[in-house]
Amino acid sequence: MKGKRQSTVEPVFGTLTQFMGLRKINTIGLAQADKVMHLSAMAYNLKKYLKFEKKRSKSGAV
Repeated sequence: MKGKRQSTVEPVFGTLTQFMGLRKINTIGLAQADKVMHLSAMAYNLKKYLKFEKKRSKSGAV
């Protein structure tokens, strides 16, 4: 079960660190660091959603 849980989350953190520049969180306090992580997750999900929409519109699916 541990392997399955790690396999679904690790690519997200890998993408955030490698391609989206989230190597270091430069904030003071856990609350602000939490905000940074939420914004990063939203950016990741939005990027993924836009790619999905583009692919979906090309195929003509509704």
